[in-house]
Amino acid sequence: MVFVGEHAQWGRIDVTLPDLGCGRDRSGVHRTRPAAPVTCYECAWPVHLVHKPHQQYDLWFLRHADHAPHCAAKAAGEGLQHHLLKLDLAAHARAAGWQAAYEVAAPDGSWRADVLATSPDGRRRVALEAQTSAVSTADVERRTARYRADGIEVCWFTDRRTVPWLDAVPAVRVERPEDGGPVQVVAGPARFVPEWCEDRADCELCECANCGAGVPGPLPCAGHGEWRPADPLPLARFVAAICADTTRAVRVDSEWDTDAVRWTTRQYLALREAEHRAAPQRRQAIVRAGTAQRRARSDSERHRAAVEALMTRQRQLRPSAAAFVRRETGLRPAVGADPEPAFAMGVPITVSGRPYAVICPVAGRVAALRTQLSPLLLFAADTRERDRIAAQAAPGQRIEILDRTPDPAAPPPAVPQQGVPQHAETAVRTAVHRMLGLDRI
Repeated sequence: MVFVGEHAQWGRIDVTLPDLGCGRDRSGVHRTRPAAPVTCYECAWPVHLVHKPHQQYDLWFLRHADHAPHCAAKAAGEGLQHHLLKLDLAAHARAAGWQAAYEVAAPDGSWRADVLATSPDGRRRVALEAQTSAVSTADVERRTARYRADGIEVCWFTDRRTVPWLDAVPAVRVERPEDGGPVQVVAGPARFVPEWCEDRADCELCECANCGAGVPGPLPCAGHGEWRPADPLPLARFVAAICADTTRAVRVDSEWDTDAVRWTTRQYLALREAEHRAAPQRRQAIVRAGTAQRRARSDSERHRAAVEALMTRQRQLRPSAAAFVRRETGLRPAVGADPEPAFAMGVPITVSGRPYAVICPVAGRVAALRTQLSPLLLFAADTRERDRIAAQAAPGQRIEILDRTPDPAAPPPAVPQQGVPQHAETAVRTAVHRMLGLDRI
């Protein structure tokens, strides 16, 4: 069973068309005496026109005369369903305003299309392949590549339930309803279903590490949509969409497909593109948040190091400061156990229960306590610290630089027992909390 042949006078004829594709009538080749001079396009053996209605189809086809030799065209006749599918594909392409020809071969023989559909302006050609027999994925991919090399689009149509190559090339699976209704496309097309967080500036759905989990603060939503199989649609509608270029084959990634080729429309591609555009914004936000987090961590580490250095200086100056005050007052001073916010995070020294001096106050806190600190003696560990304190202190504030080396002749200072227990070293964390006021929360 073939649909095209060669007429000795009319050239190639397509018997599925009432005018045979050449402006003639089927009566000129059907049951004529003598037989019409029509031969097979492949083997040149005589063929004759057969009319055989089948269900809703009014079948016209060419049959080889008896004793025909081996013929590729004849051998390619996989069966009635294959031919019916080819008839449908050609009919739907023609209904869309395109030309459709059967068994069109490349000049070099590298490909042969079951149906080659050509747009009215000739700019687009689409091979509509009816593949109802088993074939390997590698073979289908090779044949698809040959079409593409010649600038021809292609779509494979199959009615087989198991189709290993459906994901690998532009293809769809079709089914013919038992009630004789229109052929349906049941697999191959896909639709994109978008999903966004209600507040796109604060995504709460994604928890994977690659999407910013663990990054503090809100992150913009990059979309949570997915590709899903499209509902079945008539084959006529699908072929018309291919001709109109409103559907195209793309690779998709989803829970039900991984890097699979699926047919979809511009509408769904636009919805997916919106999420693609949002993804870089989310990644940038993650980078910014991560940078801020690292900066904050670095600032915290620097602050902690500064607090540790301050406490070290205060600890090293305690003996010298106590000795200095004792020499100056003749009385035994009491040195505070910890840095105090009321003394600009310096360690207070009292004489007879009254504040007298402060060891290493924080320069940045001195200005706010200038009035309270002005009558007190301030101690610094070096010239640099003295200058920083002096820049914030009251004019004429007395500031002394002490040697960090303890005075062996000085008696140990008295440490008050009330409040905080006596100890040699205050925990850095406690000091940081006091500096930040966290101890009052």
